[in-house]
Amino acid sequence: MEGSSSQNGSSSSNTIPEIHDSVFPYKTVSHENYFNNSILLKLEEDGFTTPDEKAEELIKRLTNIKYLYALKLLFENLQNEFSPQILRDTLVALADPTPFDFYAKQSVTRLELHLRTWVTVLERICFSPIVLSKELRDKVYNSLSKFAEIHRKTTQVIEIGLDNNFRSKFNQFNKQSNNQDDQIITKKQIIP
Repeated sequence: MEGSSSQNGSSSSNTIPEIHDSVFPYKTVSHENYFNNSILLKLEEDGFTTPDEKAEELIKRLTNIKYLYALKLLFENLQNEFSPQILRDTLVALADPTPFDFYAKQSVTRLELHLRTWVTVLERICFSPIVLSKELRDKVYNSLSKFAEIHRKTTQVIEIGLDNNFRSKFNQFNKQSNNQDDQIITKKQIIP
């Protein structure tokens, strides 16, 4: 009887809330974020009703962190189904490292969100009936090394500090220019 009383569900009910508390709130928050995301709501109001239409519109503005986050939420929602063309177009857009040709305070955040969105799209492709060409796979693979280099440089710039940039070199140039101006004025004063 004691064995049956321990199996009456009390032990399993103790473990289920632990699993529920640790796993499901993240999914719930993500799910709530999806439906409360102002960008996705605005797209819906503007007539972009299908996930493909929304993704196509969001791809155009990947440099804006709000649109990038909305794209990530769109692909994380497993209820959304995407056409192979949109999956391919999104993958190509996210594999492009050219928007990361400058460094700012948001660079690290934007880079991390960009990479997480990219992984989300790759996961969707893995579970979709789509086969990528060797050229596209190579392009995506090669861009990984570019993003690794961008990450390294971004980290280096952030560690050095954003104030030690072109402005400091420009200030040194101004000091040299001022010194040259002073020398010219001195020479003009010496030469009558």
